[in-house]
Amino acid sequence: MLVFDFSEKIAVVTGGASGIGAEVVRRLAESGATVIAADISFAQEWSGASDFENVFEARTDVSQHASVERLATRVQQEFRCLDVLVNVAGIFPRGTLSETSDLLWDEIIGVNLKGVFHCCQSFVPLLAQRATGASIVNVGSVNATGGAPDLFAYSTSKGGVSTLTRNLARALAPSKIRVNCVHPGWVLTPGEDRVQRAEGQPKNWSEIEGRKIPLGRILLPEDIAPSILFLASSGANQITGQEFAIDGGSSLR
Repeated sequence: MLVFDFSEKIAVVTGGASGIGAEVVRRLAESGATVIAADISFAQEWSGASDFENVFEARTDVSQHASVERLATRVQQEFRCLDVLVNVAGIFPRGTLSETSDLLWDEIIGVNLKGVFHCCQSFVPLLAQRATGASIVNVGSVNATGGAPDLFAYSTSKGGVSTLTRNLARALAPSKIRVNCVHPGWVLTPGEDRVQRAEGQPKNWSEIEGRKIPLGRILLPEDIAPSILFLASSGANQITGQEFAIDGGSSLR
Protein backbone atom coordinates (compact mmCIF):
# COMPACT_ATOMS: atom_id res chain seq x y z
CA MET A 1 0.00 0.00 0.00
CA LEU A 2 1.33 3.41 -0.95
CA VAL A 3 1.94 5.71 2.02
CA PHE A 4 1.40 9.47 1.72
CA ASP A 5 1.88 12.19 4.31
CA PHE A 6 -0.75 14.91 4.26
CA SER A 7 -0.18 16.07 7.83
CA GLU A 8 -1.22 19.70 8.36
CA LYS A 9 -2.81 19.76 4.89
CA ILE A 10 -6.36 20.94 4.20
CA ALA A 11 -8.31 19.19 1.43
CA VAL A 12 -11.73 19.58 -0.16
CA VAL A 13 -13.19 16.56 -1.96
CA THR A 14 -16.40 16.99 -3.93
CA GLY A 15 -18.61 13.96 -4.34
CA GLY A 16 -17.03 12.87 -1.09
CA ALA A 17 -19.95 10.91 0.33
CA SER A 18 -19.82 7.87 -1.94
CA GLY A 19 -17.84 5.92 -4.49
CA ILE A 20 -14.44 7.26 -5.56
CA GLY A 21 -14.92 10.46 -3.57
CA ALA A 22 -15.56 8.64 -0.30
CA GLU A 23 -12.47 6.48 -0.84
CA VAL A 24 -10.34 9.59 -1.49
CA VAL A 25 -11.71 11.19 1.69
CA ARG A 26 -10.86 8.09 3.70
CA ARG A 27 -7.31 7.81 2.39
CA LEU A 28 -6.57 11.52 2.79
CA ALA A 29 -7.84 11.37 6.37
CA GLU A 30 -5.73 8.29 7.12
CA SER A 31 -2.74 10.19 5.70
CA GLY A 32 -3.22 13.03 8.17
CA ALA A 33 -5.16 15.61 6.17
CA THR A 34 -8.05 17.64 7.43
CA VAL A 35 -10.73 16.81 4.86
CA ILE A 36 -13.94 18.59 3.95
CA ALA A 37 -16.18 16.08 2.21
CA ALA A 38 -18.59 18.04 0.01
CA ASP A 39 -21.65 16.38 -1.47
CA ILE A 40 -25.24 17.19 -2.33
CA SER A 41 -26.42 14.55 0.16
CA PHE A 42 -24.97 12.12 2.67
CA ALA A 43 -26.52 8.66 2.51
CA GLN A 44 -27.18 6.56 5.57
CA GLU A 45 -24.15 4.39 4.84
CA TRP A 46 -21.81 7.40 4.83
CA SER A 47 -19.64 7.27 7.94
CA GLY A 48 -16.63 9.43 7.10
CA ALA A 49 -17.30 12.16 9.65
CA SER A 50 -17.92 9.65 12.44
CA ASP A 51 -14.96 7.43 11.52
CA PHE A 52 -12.44 10.28 11.50
CA GLU A 53 -12.10 13.35 13.72
CA ASN A 54 -10.42 15.15 10.83
CA VAL A 55 -13.29 14.76 8.34
CA PHE A 56 -16.07 17.34 8.08
CA GLU A 57 -19.27 17.16 6.05
CA ALA A 58 -20.39 20.02 3.82
CA ARG A 59 -23.69 19.75 1.98
CA THR A 60 -22.89 21.34 -1.37
CA ASP A 61 -24.44 21.42 -4.84
CA VAL A 62 -21.48 22.00 -7.15
CA SER A 63 -23.79 22.93 -10.03
CA GLN A 64 -24.82 26.05 -8.10
CA HIS A 65 -22.22 28.80 -7.82
CA ALA A 66 -23.71 30.21 -4.60
CA SER A 67 -23.51 26.81 -2.90
CA VAL A 68 -19.83 26.43 -3.77
CA GLU A 69 -19.11 29.98 -2.67
CA ARG A 70 -20.66 29.22 0.73
CA LEU A 71 -18.32 26.27 1.08
CA ALA A 72 -15.30 28.36 0.08
CA THR A 73 -16.27 30.98 2.66
CA ARG A 74 -16.51 28.28 5.32
CA VAL A 75 -13.07 26.93 4.43
CA GLN A 76 -11.63 30.44 4.50
CA GLN A 77 -13.14 31.19 7.91
CA GLU A 78 -12.23 27.87 9.54
CA PHE A 79 -8.90 27.00 7.90
CA ARG A 80 -7.62 30.18 6.17
CA CYS A 81 -6.20 28.33 3.18
CA LEU A 82 -6.40 25.15 1.14
CA ASP A 83 -3.79 22.64 -0.08
CA VAL A 84 -5.76 20.15 -2.15
CA LEU A 85 -8.95 20.28 -4.22
CA VAL A 86 -10.25 17.00 -5.65
CA ASN A 87 -13.19 17.37 -8.06
CA VAL A 88 -14.96 14.03 -8.06
CA ALA A 89 -18.65 15.00 -8.06
CA GLY A 90 -20.36 13.68 -11.15
CA ILE A 91 -23.55 12.14 -12.49
CA PHE A 92 -23.93 9.65 -15.32
CA PRO A 93 -27.51 9.29 -16.58
CA ARG A 94 -27.70 7.37 -19.82
CA GLY A 95 -28.91 8.94 -23.06
CA THR A 96 -28.06 8.86 -26.75
CA LEU A 97 -28.08 12.01 -28.89
CA SER A 98 -31.78 11.61 -29.70
CA GLU A 99 -32.65 10.77 -26.09
CA THR A 100 -30.84 13.75 -24.56
CA SER A 101 -33.22 16.59 -23.79
CA ASP A 102 -32.13 20.13 -23.00
CA LEU A 103 -32.98 19.41 -19.37
CA LEU A 104 -30.81 16.28 -19.22
CA TRP A 105 -27.95 18.01 -21.06
CA ASP A 106 -28.01 20.97 -18.67
CA GLU A 107 -28.16 18.69 -15.63
CA ILE A 108 -25.15 16.62 -16.66
CA ILE A 109 -23.02 19.51 -17.89
CA GLY A 110 -24.06 21.50 -14.80
CA VAL A 111 -22.61 18.97 -12.37
CA ASN A 112 -19.79 17.33 -14.31
CA LEU A 113 -18.24 20.35 -16.05
CA LYS A 114 -19.75 23.52 -14.63
CA GLY A 115 -19.30 22.07 -11.15
CA VAL A 116 -15.56 21.72 -11.69
CA PHE A 117 -15.46 25.28 -13.02
CA HIS A 118 -17.33 26.58 -9.96
CA CYS A 119 -15.00 24.80 -7.55
CA CYS A 120 -11.82 25.89 -9.29
CA GLN A 121 -12.99 29.49 -9.51
CA SER A 122 -14.03 29.61 -5.85
CA PHE A 123 -11.06 27.75 -4.35
CA VAL A 124 -8.09 28.96 -6.43
CA PRO A 125 -7.70 32.09 -4.24
CA LEU A 126 -7.33 29.83 -1.19
CA LEU A 127 -4.99 27.44 -2.98
CA ALA A 128 -2.83 30.35 -4.12
CA GLN A 129 -2.14 31.30 -0.50
CA ARG A 130 0.09 28.24 -0.12
CA ALA A 131 3.52 29.58 -1.04
CA THR A 132 4.93 26.05 -1.24
CA GLY A 133 2.33 25.04 -3.80
CA ALA A 134 -1.08 23.39 -3.97
CA SER A 135 -2.86 20.85 -6.13
CA ILE A 136 -6.10 20.33 -8.02
CA VAL A 137 -6.99 16.82 -9.18
CA ASN A 138 -9.98 16.48 -11.50
CA VAL A 139 -11.77 13.21 -12.15
CA GLY A 140 -12.66 12.73 -15.79
CA SER A 141 -13.43 9.48 -17.60
CA VAL A 142 -11.99 7.33 -20.36
CA ASN A 143 -15.19 8.30 -22.18
CA ALA A 144 -13.74 11.81 -22.53
CA THR A 145 -11.98 10.67 -25.69
CA GLY A 146 -13.74 7.48 -26.78
CA GLY A 147 -17.28 8.22 -25.77
CA ALA A 148 -20.19 5.80 -25.76
CA PRO A 149 -23.48 6.06 -27.69
CA ASP A 150 -25.64 6.09 -24.56
CA LEU A 151 -23.33 8.42 -22.63
CA PHE A 152 -23.52 11.32 -25.05
CA ALA A 153 -23.77 14.25 -22.62
CA TYR A 154 -21.64 12.52 -19.98
CA SER A 155 -18.78 11.90 -22.41
CA THR A 156 -18.98 15.47 -23.67
CA SER A 157 -18.83 16.82 -20.11
CA LYS A 158 -15.73 14.77 -19.34
CA GLY A 159 -14.06 15.95 -22.53
CA GLY A 160 -14.60 19.45 -21.20
CA VAL A 161 -12.92 18.50 -17.94
CA SER A 162 -9.84 17.45 -19.94
CA THR A 163 -9.64 20.82 -21.68
CA LEU A 164 -10.28 22.68 -18.42
CA THR A 165 -7.45 20.74 -16.75
CA ARG A 166 -4.88 21.61 -19.40
CA ASN A 167 -5.97 25.25 -19.57
CA LEU A 168 -5.79 25.78 -15.81
CA ALA A 169 -2.49 23.93 -15.48
CA ARG A 170 -0.85 26.51 -17.71
CA ALA A 171 -2.69 29.46 -16.20
CA LEU A 172 -2.04 28.53 -12.56
CA ALA A 173 1.57 27.37 -12.84
CA PRO A 174 2.94 30.80 -11.82
CA SER A 175 0.96 30.44 -8.58
CA LYS A 176 2.49 26.98 -8.00
CA ILE A 177 -0.92 25.33 -8.29
CA ARG A 178 -0.66 22.04 -10.14
CA VAL A 179 -3.72 20.76 -12.06
CA ASN A 180 -3.99 17.16 -13.22
CA CYS A 181 -6.72 14.73 -14.19
CA VAL A 182 -7.37 11.01 -13.75
CA HIS A 183 -9.62 9.17 -16.19
CA PRO A 184 -11.21 6.11 -14.58
CA GLY A 185 -12.54 3.28 -16.66
CA TRP A 186 -15.57 1.28 -15.61
CA VAL A 187 -15.78 1.52 -11.81
CA LEU A 188 -18.09 -0.53 -9.63
CA THR A 189 -19.82 1.91 -7.29
CA PRO A 190 -23.25 1.72 -5.62
CA GLY A 191 -24.55 4.21 -8.18
CA GLU A 192 -23.29 2.22 -11.16
CA ASP A 193 -24.70 -0.98 -9.69
CA ARG A 194 -28.12 0.68 -9.36
CA VAL A 195 -27.99 1.79 -13.01
CA GLN A 196 -27.05 -1.67 -14.26
CA ARG A 197 -29.67 -3.45 -12.17
CA ALA A 198 -32.34 -0.97 -13.34
CA GLU A 199 -31.40 -1.86 -16.92
CA GLY A 200 -32.08 -5.52 -16.17
CA GLN A 201 -28.53 -6.75 -15.72
CA PRO A 202 -28.03 -9.83 -13.50
CA LYS A 203 -26.65 -9.58 -9.99
CA ASN A 204 -23.21 -10.71 -11.16
CA TRP A 205 -23.07 -8.27 -14.10
CA SER A 206 -19.75 -6.82 -12.92
CA GLU A 207 -18.07 -10.23 -13.02
CA ILE A 208 -19.41 -10.89 -16.52
CA GLU A 209 -18.35 -7.50 -17.89
CA GLY A 210 -15.06 -7.58 -16.01
CA ARG A 211 -13.89 -10.60 -17.98
CA LYS A 212 -13.90 -8.43 -21.11
CA ILE A 213 -11.34 -5.99 -19.62
CA PRO A 214 -7.66 -6.84 -20.30
CA LEU A 215 -6.70 -7.01 -16.62
CA GLY A 216 -9.72 -9.16 -15.89
CA ARG A 217 -12.11 -7.16 -13.74
CA ILE A 218 -14.08 -3.96 -13.34
CA LEU A 219 -12.29 -1.40 -11.20
CA LEU A 220 -13.14 -0.39 -7.64
CA PRO A 221 -12.88 3.04 -5.98
CA GLU A 222 -9.78 1.81 -4.13
CA ASP A 223 -8.08 1.31 -7.51
CA ILE A 224 -8.53 4.99 -8.37
CA ALA A 225 -7.85 6.77 -5.07
CA PRO A 226 -4.09 6.06 -4.76
CA SER A 227 -3.34 7.80 -8.07
CA ILE A 228 -5.35 10.81 -6.96
CA LEU A 229 -3.41 10.98 -3.69
CA PHE A 230 -0.13 10.68 -5.56
CA LEU A 231 -0.98 13.58 -7.87
CA ALA A 232 -2.01 15.66 -4.87
CA SER A 233 1.16 14.82 -2.95
CA SER A 234 4.60 16.40 -2.85
CA GLY A 235 5.85 13.37 -4.74
CA ALA A 236 4.21 14.82 -7.84
CA ASN A 237 5.45 18.37 -7.33
CA GLN A 238 6.67 18.64 -10.93
CA ILE A 239 3.63 17.07 -12.57
CA THR A 240 0.97 19.37 -13.97
CA GLY A 241 -1.38 19.42 -16.94
CA GLN A 242 -1.28 15.65 -17.24
CA GLU A 243 -4.05 13.10 -17.71
CA PHE A 244 -3.84 9.51 -16.51
CA ALA A 245 -6.12 6.65 -17.54
CA ILE A 246 -6.85 4.07 -14.83
CA ASP A 247 -8.94 1.53 -16.66
CA GLY A 248 -7.52 -1.97 -16.39
CA GLY A 249 -6.30 -1.65 -19.96
CA SER A 250 -9.76 -1.16 -21.46
CA SER A 251 -8.60 1.79 -23.57
CA LEU A 252 -5.83 -0.25 -25.23
CA ARG A 253 -6.24 -0.75 -28.96
